[in-house]
Amino acid sequence: MLDKLKELGLDENTIVMYSTDNGAEKATWPDGGASPFLGEKNTQFEGGYRVPTAIRWPGVIKPGSVLNDVFAHEDMLPTLLAAAGVPDVKEQLKKGMKVGNKTFKVHLDGYNITDALAGKAASPRHEFFYFSDEGSLVALRYNQWKIVFAEQRGHGFDVWQEPFVPLRFPKVLNLRSDPFESAVHDSDYYWKWRLERPYLLVPAQDYVGQFLATFKEFPPSQKAGSMSLDKVLETLQTPAQGGN
Repeated sequence: MLDKLKELGLDENTIVMYSTDNGAEKATWPDGGASPFLGEKNTQFEGGYRVPTAIRWPGVIKPGSVLNDVFAHEDMLPTLLAAAGVPDVKEQLKKGMKVGNKTFKVHLDGYNITDALAGKAASPRHEFFYFSDEGSLVALRYNQWKIVFAEQRGHGFDVWQEPFVPLRFPKVLNLRSDPFESAVHDSDYYWKWRLERPYLLVPAQDYVGQFLATFKEFPPSQKAGSMSLDKVLETLQTPAQGGN
């Protein structure tokens, strides 16, 4: 593709991005991929969310540069639209933005990360919310801290069969010093370390509270899909709303 862009004379005016939609599905290795991070798709572990990403952006991203800030796929829409001449898409969407013959009024969770990609500033994103495939908030990351609210205890294909287990007292991890989340299982000092840091839960409450507050004006447009019998019965018992 890069060769074709160059052949067409578009290579210096085209942004090319490579990434994947989720972490490795290790239960279906080798096709499902591999990852050095703990866990896989459909868990709360880093292995289910961290993905490789490479971006070629002539004139903005220095070739060969490596960034270690916090980013998310949600950031690419406002970033790419800013590059295309729409720098305030988030604000427009909150008020109601007309595109073609439709008007969209939604809350966009992404950030414009152009300056971060260019090496001019740190990433504006400090938080990341981890959701299960059924739409439940299972963890939060802010800065280097990860707060786990619910965990998947199954392994392999069982992660699709077993439910997430809510935790009465969230687990705390430092992803800068423990990126592979091994301290919980391997360190004899983890539980003492964790109990000495309850203050980290206060900012976590603020992040989650601010995020959930946006649901008042911008409620979810639909429920997440589920293979759970309880969720299927709930759907069948709920009258259809509106048209098709």
